Amino acid sequence: MPTPAENLRLAKRGPIVNIIAYLTISAAKLIAGYTLNSSSLIADGFNNLSDILGNIALLIGLHLASKPADAEHRFGHWKIEDLASLITSFIMFIVGFQVLSQTIQKIISGSHTTIDPEGAIVGVISAIIMYGVYVHNKRLSQKVKSSALVAAAKDNLSDAVTSIGTSVAIVAASFNFVIIDRLAAIVITYFILRTAYDIFMESTFSLSDGFDGKELKKYKEAILKIPKVTAVKSQRGRSYGSNIYLDIVVEMNPDLSVYESHEITEQIETLLSQEFSVYDTDVHVEPAAIPEDEIWENVYKKLYKDEKIILSKIPDYEELIADNFTLIDDDGKTYSKEEMTSRKKHCMSNFDDFQMISISQKTKLITYTLGHKSHTSIWRRKEEWHLIFHQITPISDNSNIEAKD
Repeated sequence: MPTPAENLRLAKRGPIVNIIAYLTISAAKLIAGYTLNSSSLIADGFNNLSDILGNIALLIGLHLASKPADAEHRFGHWKIEDLASLITSFIMFIVGFQVLSQTIQKIISGSHTTIDPEGAIVGVISAIIMYGVYVHNKRLSQKVKSSALVAAAKDNLSDAVTSIGTSVAIVAASFNFVIIDRLAAIVITYFILRTAYDIFMESTFSLSDGFDGKELKKYKEAILKIPKVTAVKSQRGRSYGSNIYLDIVVEMNPDLSVYESHEITEQIETLLSQEFSVYDTDVHVEPAAIPEDEIWENVYKKLYKDEKIILSKIPDYEELIADNFTLIDDDGKTYSKEEMTSRKKHCMSNFDDFQMISISQKTKLITYTLGHKSHTSIWRRKEEWHLIFHQITPISDNSNIEAKD
């Protein structure tokens, strides 16, 4: 799998193809526009000229962004890609306002020149070329995951559409509808300024460490599906070029070991990397509040009830017994879960002196007396409480006498 730096080097093909295409069609449009007196063709030519400058800035940005991290740039140079996009937007703003100013001056002066419909051919050919460039850059941007190249591809598609609009305007103006040519120039200028605005907002959003809240919501939903993660307390995301960095605070059961918690953090990192292409994730673990079924009073009531259910062998009582259960009966014999549940023997559940001792948050020791026998149980919780051990010990007459004394 290519590294982000290798992807950036591969992404350079995009602006190189753009520069070659824009050089060709901008020269053709400007020459044809001034020769055939078409304002819309001239405006479209300047649009493509600004694209050349923007793609040069993008090419330089991708080259610098691909440099490895150093002592002064621990996170690498990824943000230069966004800085290049910001410079591109400034160039497009300048060109867009210049074309708008020239077009408005022509409308106000009312100057009229003859327009040759042959200029429409230039627009159609340009549209075909730019659509091909758009398809190339879109596929390349998906392959290398470059946000700057995605923006460049959108600009390519916009140029293809405006070239078609230019052709329509030229044909209309050749039939003495000159105002349509002027209005088309204004519409094309709008596309220049609109694209510049979108690129400006996206680049400044990234440079100021802005992050899409919808993406964070998707991350949270995916993380909460991982067992033993009780909550996602906070998330902070930021992008360096096309690389996403996340700082996440999750809550887990306080009884988990360090090893178990670390294993879950690795699951989170793998999940975000594989499903969402997150470049780097820092996961901080905090203890969650004690679950309701681990609070002392609740556990006491539950295990008191469950002991009675098992003694009476109420239907489905087997679900309360762990698969590795061991029973030591009053005769000293040992029984497994299967052997114990297959016995027809059952006891009355009116026990006395029920006591619970906490060995750990998830392990409880239960003792009680039933008849002339002492019962000892060990319960352990792993998602649910299960009985893992039970021992029945006869109480000698001497013990009864001492107890009475």
